[in-house]
Amino acid sequence: MKAKTYRIGEAATLLNLKPYVLRFWETEFKQLIPIRTQKGQRMYSEQNVLLLRAIRHLLYERGLTIEGARKVLGQYEEMYGSITGPEQPGPEIEAFCAGNGTETPLYAKETGIIDVEEIISELTSLRNMLITGRH
Repeated sequence: MKAKTYRIGEAATLLNLKPYVLRFWETEFKQLIPIRTQKGQRMYSEQNVLLLRAIRHLLYERGLTIEGARKVLGQYEEMYGSITGPEQPGPEIEAFCAGNGTETPLYAKETGIIDVEEIISELTSLRNMLITGRH
């Protein structure tokens, strides 16, 4: 049985995104490599769609920058191996990126993993100090 693939427009619709966003993310995230047809058309695998969901979550719902999302995906790769392997990313990447309590915490001093939520909180606090002029 052949694995399901999606054209760029279909993948964009599934993810509630515009196709140009997917093309841009291909340039920003080395893990995102769609299959190309002989005519050069992008075809996204189920694994690509899971990865795109994780990227969308990190950028739009968690509010990370592209660099921050790259770091989280890099942490995932360090912990679980390749994101783009035959069975990766699986449900664990969604849990990892969603931070729903079933994944390894994003911060542990002993492992040197970054706490993204803590960084966001600190940056928000700094921004508020800059806006109000209070120290």
